[in-house]
Amino acid sequence: MRFTTVAFSLIVFIVIFSIFVANLASLIGIDKQLSNRLDAAVSDGQTREHERLRLDDSPNHLMWFLQISDIHISMYLDPARVPQLVEFCNRTVDIIAPSVVLASGDLTDAKTSNFLGSKQHEQEWRWYHEVLRDTNVLNKTVWLDIRGNHDNFNVPALQTRQDLFTNFSVQGRRHTRSYMQQIVKGGERYTFIAVDASLDPGPKRPFNFVGMLSLNETQHLINLAERSRQLDTNYTIWFGHYPTSCILTPGLGTGGIRNLIGRYREVYAYLSGHFHTLGGAVPRMYTLQDEGFLELELGDWMRHRRYRLGAFDHGHFSFVDVHHNQWPVVLVTNPKDALFQIPGKESFEAMMHSSHIRLLVFSPAKITECQVKLDAGSWRDCKRVSRELFVVPWEPAQYKRGLHKLFVYVLDDDGRSRMIEQQFTLDGTRLRFDFLAKLVLMYDTNKVFQTFFSVALIVYLVPLCVFRIWHTLVRSEYDRRGTVVKPRLRTFCCGSWIRKMWILSTVDRLMLPIVGYCLYLTCGPWSIAYALPASSNYHLCQ
Repeated sequence: MRFTTVAFSLIVFIVIFSIFVANLASLIGIDKQLSNRLDAAVSDGQTREHERLRLDDSPNHLMWFLQISDIHISMYLDPARVPQLVEFCNRTVDIIAPSVVLASGDLTDAKTSNFLGSKQHEQEWRWYHEVLRDTNVLNKTVWLDIRGNHDNFNVPALQTRQDLFTNFSVQGRRHTRSYMQQIVKGGERYTFIAVDASLDPGPKRPFNFVGMLSLNETQHLINLAERSRQLDTNYTIWFGHYPTSCILTPGLGTGGIRNLIGRYREVYAYLSGHFHTLGGAVPRMYTLQDEGFLELELGDWMRHRRYRLGAFDHGHFSFVDVHHNQWPVVLVTNPKDALFQIPGKESFEAMMHSSHIRLLVFSPAKITECQVKLDAGSWRDCKRVSRELFVVPWEPAQYKRGLHKLFVYVLDDDGRSRMIEQQFTLDGTRLRFDFLAKLVLMYDTNKVFQTFFSVALIVYLVPLCVFRIWHTLVRSEYDRRGTVVKPRLRTFCCGSWIRKMWILSTVDRLMLPIVGYCLYLTCGPWSIAYALPASSNYHLCQ
C-alpha cells in the first residue's frame, strides 16, 4: 500500500506541474503578443501633448457627465428603487444636463425570492427599459450602460434567451460586449470606453464575483483605444462594473488591465462600482494607480442612492459623489482637489497661471448666494457666467507653497444650502489616499481568494499528511523493536483531537479520497454542475 500511495502522489504532482508549465508557456506567448501591440501604441502617443489651456472665466473647454452604478432593480426588495430612478432620470438629469450618463452595471438584481439563488427576471429588465423610455432620458443625454455580474447571472451565452441585457438595455442592442462612445463638445473630443468583463458563460450566484477579459476581448479593447487615438480624442474615461482588482486578464501580465489603461496618456480615470464601498466600510474608495490614472469606485444606488458628477475643465478632471436629492450640487474644478491630482496629465503650472476660481453649481431653484473663502481670508461673492458656472478672480501666487483650504457656501431660493471644504496645492504636495481604499483597489482580489483557498487547503491536508507520516514512523519502530510505541498524547492540551486525526489518517478508505478530492478541487473542474445552470451545461456539451 505504501508503494501505491507514493505512486499516486507522484502522478498527481506530474499532472499539476504539467498544467502549470503549459499555462505559463501560454501566458508568456500571449504576453509577448499583446505587449508588442501596447508598446506600439505607446510609441505612437508619446509625442502627443494637448495644448495647455488657461483657466479663466470662460465657459468654454468644459464638459460634465454623470455616473450611476449598482441600481439592482428588484422584484422582491425595496420598491422605491424604480420610482427614485425615474426621479433621477427626470429631475436630476434635467437640472444637471450632463453630456453623458454612465450606468456601470448591476442594473437588475436577478435574485430568487428566497435571496439565496439567482435568476434573470424579465420583469426587472422591463422596468429598467420602461424607466428610460417613459422619462425620455435617451433624448436628453447619451446613456451608456454596461453589464454587471448580477446582469450576467445564469446566462449561458450572449444573445440567448436568458441574455436580457441584449434585449432591454440601451447599448446591449448595439454592442456585443465592450464598446466606445465619443462625443464632441466645444471642439474637443471626449471618449468613453466601456469594459465588459462579465464571464461567459455567466455562472450562478455567487460564482461570478470576479470578472475576466478573454484574449479576444482584450485585443478588442486595444483596438478601441487605438481607434480613439486615431480619432484625435482629447480626453478619455474608461468605465466598467468590476474594479481593476477584480478583473482577470490573461495575456496582460502582472499589471493586468491597469497596464493596458496606463499605456494611453489621454486616459484620466477608470470608473467602476461592484464593491458597494464594502458595506460602508470604505466610503471613499479612490486611488491613483501606479500606471498614472485615477481609479474611482462609486457607492451603490441600491441602498445609498448615490451618483457621481464628473467634469473636464480646461484639461483638468474633477468629480464629486452625491446623494440623490441633496441639493445644491457643487463641484470645484479650479483649483482642483489636491488628493486627485494626476501627475503628467494635469499641470500645476496651469493652475498657478489661472485667473479665476471655477465651480459648477446645480440646484432645482435659483442660486441666491455663492461665496468662496481661501484659508482664513474673507468671504467673496462669485460671479455667474453661465447657467451652471460660477467664477471669482484670485491670485494663485499667494498660495504657491504647501496645502491650502478652499471653502464654498451656496444657497438657493428654496433655502437649501451646501457648505464644502477641500484642500488644494500648487506645488505638487501630495495627500495620501485611504489605506483600505488603496488595498482594495490596488491589490489583486483574485490573489486574495487564491491565498484563502491555499491556506484552507494547507490547513486541511497538512495535519492529515503529518499524522500519516507519524503513523508510518511509529509502525516502522514497532516492526524494528517488536513492541508498541505509544506517543504521549495526553501531554497535549488537545490530545483527543490529535488521536481522532491520527486514526483518520490510518484509514486508507477515508484518507485517500479526502486527499484526492482536495487535489481535484485544486486542478480540476470543480462544482461545475452547480456553478452553471442546467441550460448552460447543455450548451457546453453542445
